[in-house]
Amino acid sequence: MVNNRVKIMLAIGAINLYMLSALLWWAFALVRFQERNYDSQIEQLDLKKQLVEAKIENYLLMHQKVNASGEIFKINNSLGICDSIKIKSIVNQEFKDFRVFFVTNRQRNYVEISLSLREEIIQEVNNTLLNKKKAWIYEGITLGIITLIIGGAMFVYVDKILRLNAQQNNFLLAVTHELKTPISAARLALQTVKKDSSLKLLPKMLEMANSNLLRLSNMVEQILMATRFESKFVDPVFAERNISELIDEAIASLELTSERKDRLLSHLTDGIIGQVDEKMLKTVIKNLIINAFKYSDDETMVEIVLTDSITHYQIQVKDQGIGIIDSDKKRVFEKFYRVGEEKTRSQPGSGLGLYLVKQITEMHGGKVSILDNKPQGTIFSLKINKQQQTK
Repeated sequence: MVNNRVKIMLAIGAINLYMLSALLWWAFALVRFQERNYDSQIEQLDLKKQLVEAKIENYLLMHQKVNASGEIFKINNSLGICDSIKIKSIVNQEFKDFRVFFVTNRQRNYVEISLSLREEIIQEVNNTLLNKKKAWIYEGITLGIITLIIGGAMFVYVDKILRLNAQQNNFLLAVTHELKTPISAARLALQTVKKDSSLKLLPKMLEMANSNLLRLSNMVEQILMATRFESKFVDPVFAERNISELIDEAIASLELTSERKDRLLSHLTDGIIGQVDEKMLKTVIKNLIINAFKYSDDETMVEIVLTDSITHYQIQVKDQGIGIIDSDKKRVFEKFYRVGEEKTRSQPGSGLGLYLVKQITEMHGGKVSILDNKPQGTIFSLKINKQQQTK
């Protein structure tokens, strides 16, 4: 699964790199095209200048025999006698992109005509080139940024899909194991009773069957509850309850072994009344206590603390177990997610317990957070409103 994930990510990276390279080439090609277009415009203006000079030269040749009182003008290698006003008129009327200059050559007694492009024409061509360059460069950068954003979104989305798929596969494996184990154990107990129904084995086998069927029932209940939350088909029934009594009832329903009962310390402030969905809040308490025992050594203590304030009450479950690293503290509430596969693979669980803790707590208008228990372990802290808002 990891190798496939890496291959898919490398393929997406290669596609994004190819798209970025194509965009860079496209932007560069557009800039080069505009530069060639600029050169072509300059060549066209040079040709136009030559046409203007040819027109003036032809005019001078046509007026060589005008009376000697006129001025002698020269353009290129052609001389003629004409009026400077007429020449300016030719340029201004027919070739407005040019300016005409007259330079008197006193030694040879003629006026040399020279042409130049108007500054605004050159400036307009240069501005057009610069603006188009900027536009295409900005478009390339914008498309590049969009490509990176899309690529990043693809990375995140595909990574999320792959992670979810992996978590779902793990969930199916875990649920298969979780369902198979109690079924097999209960079946074995009943088969043993069937073969040997002596009173000596009967209580023990019935207790084994009952314990495993209870475990199976809890698993099915969690799956159904998670499905209801996922489909938004949750209709909580809030009623006023004494929270300390509710916690005691939740602990009693766990049917803990005597060893675990000795390790569980309760510090419950009595008299706290809150509006709760009794069944769901008991699920939260049981999930947190089961998790605390699951990831703690057999010699360590687990504490559940209930405190009060004006508008809310706080429930904390503290253990002295393996703890949760900071990068996992937000992810543990994701559906199917399990912390530290190497440490938890041998532990039973479906990855739904803490997901339900968060969903149910928020349904009660509360908030759940994870703290480090010093010197070792984890504290799950629930802050829940006493009064629930009715929709």
